[in-house]
Amino acid sequence: MELLNALFTAALDQNLVFVQLVGMVSVLLVAERPQDAFRFGGMVWAASFLVGLIGWPLYTGLFQPWGISYLAPMAYLVVGVTVSYVIAAVMAAGKDREVRDRTFMTASVVAVNAAMLAVPMGNAAVAATSTFDVALGSSFGAGLGAFIAIVAFAFLRDRIDERLVPGVLRGLPISLITASLVALAFTGVAGIAGGLFV
Repeated sequence: MELLNALFTAALDQNLVFVQLVGMVSVLLVAERPQDAFRFGGMVWAASFLVGLIGWPLYTGLFQPWGISYLAPMAYLVVGVTVSYVIAAVMAAGKDREVRDRTFMTASVVAVNAAMLAVPMGNAAVAATSTFDVALGSSFGAGLGAFIAIVAFAFLRDRIDERLVPGVLRGLPISLITASLVALAFTGVAGIAGGLFV
């Protein structure tokens, strides 16, 4: 139950993109088309899950006992960049040059995205009192929440008919308005998903 509670809380109640507003820039810049959103969202999901999965034992087994928890962000950054480029190398294997370049560009955006670092840092903040199940659920849920937000926003942007939008609101302004409305919707249901499995 702790795993499911942590998963749904991280995915819906504490959504990294729309509730905590972490990583919104990459969503606006990269996830323009739905097919790109699935690729980018999948990379963010896998990277945040793996970073949280590797980061929690690293923090509880090394940094916390030695009293050097202030080095945790640097370790999470190194692990996150490594995981992002390994995922990109696996995805780009055997593809042509254009696909490889686009995949590694996306991996670079994922590597510097703050959403990836928010998962292990959140786990590290509660590592003293939480179990591995909670860390696993929150890591997987945070990646799932980012994936849902990225794909939903890409589909919403794709559905906006630019002809019906006034000229001054076309492009980035209507995207920001859409993002704020989706963030408001996520905030309106906060607290519901995490309480389902208590």
